[in-house]
Amino acid sequence: MKRFFVLMFFLASFGALMGQSDSLKPAKKASKWDPNQIVVVRDRLNFDIFHSFWMGTPKEGEFMKFNPGFNVSAMWDFKMPQNKSLSFGLGVGFSLYTQYSNCILKYDYESQLNKYYIMPSDTIYKKCRMTYSNVHIPFEIRYRHPCGFKFSVGVHVGLVTGLAHKYKGDDWVNGGDRNLHYKNRDFYDKQRFSADVYMRMGWKAFAVFYSYQLNRVFDDGKGPKMNPMSVGLSISLF
Repeated sequence: MKRFFVLMFFLASFGALMGQSDSLKPAKKASKWDPNQIVVVRDRLNFDIFHSFWMGTPKEGEFMKFNPGFNVSAMWDFKMPQNKSLSFGLGVGFSLYTQYSNCILKYDYESQLNKYYIMPSDTIYKKCRMTYSNVHIPFEIRYRHPCGFKFSVGVHVGLVTGLAHKYKGDDWVNGGDRNLHYKNRDFYDKQRFSADVYMRMGWKAFAVFYSYQLNRVFDDGKGPKMNPMSVGLSISLF
């Protein structure tokens, strides 16, 4: 009987020691690829800086290699309950495009067309820039991997808010030593709405950006058959 109690005491002591050693072991780390631990950045405020290639401009003109622009959009992120890596983005945004060249874009009242006028090669000027802007509703489909990789495709459907051409330099029309400084907003037959497709691909808060405007700036037969294609960088603040 005494041996039985001694054996039970020994087994109980051994079990207590093993339990204590297990409690001292470091807790297992959560899996690095846990689908429930999606990256916090939800792309609610996007800021894109890009360069625009203008399709359909006259080949005779000298269009600059760098036409900077930007897009900013505030969006709400709608998560998919059955797949936390997928979501939808919907919100409101604003885009501004620029175009630098040696050409003056203006409306010709005689022919009732919007035309480019190429300045003489000896014209000295400080600025010759067209700006084009719109407000839009962005809608996109988003994919995020737990490691931080993200990819989204979407569309912007918007209302054109501005088209203007600004020039500062020699008065190449009337000649002489006079300077010309003006900003022209008198354009007719420009399309009121804009629609473009775009994509972002990157890691966490940073991505590359691409967009292509599906419609032209002017109505068919009323001006240059041009539309912008843009590439750049994107940052999501939160």
